[in-house]
Amino acid sequence: MSRPTICTTTMPDMESAKKMARELVEGSFAACVQLLPVNSVYKWKGKIEDENEILLICKIPSYHHESLEKAILERHPYELPQILFFNAAGAYAPYFEWMENCITNKET
Repeated sequence: MSRPTICTTTMPDMESAKKMARELVEGSFAACVQLLPVNSVYKWKGKIEDENEILLICKIPSYHHESLEKAILERHPYELPQILFFNAAGAYAPYFEWMENCITNKET
């Protein structure tokens, strides 16, 4: 049985984040993508980095992980993009039905 899932990734700026979000929704890889500015502090190649990024929060049914991951990797500018999946404990049933309909192209 499918469950609601959240996938997060980050992009370097709002322009590239909006482009990615639009392509994921238009391609039915995600039902909805929310964009939030964040500051990321991380270690990369031996250095501590401190960067402003845009966090993408993608909403999908759990059976859609592989398809979304592949779509993100094909479009992502980073050498090693963050792609994290979180199972949602639950979702408002009509909202989850809408999510599934978006992915299966039944949403008008």
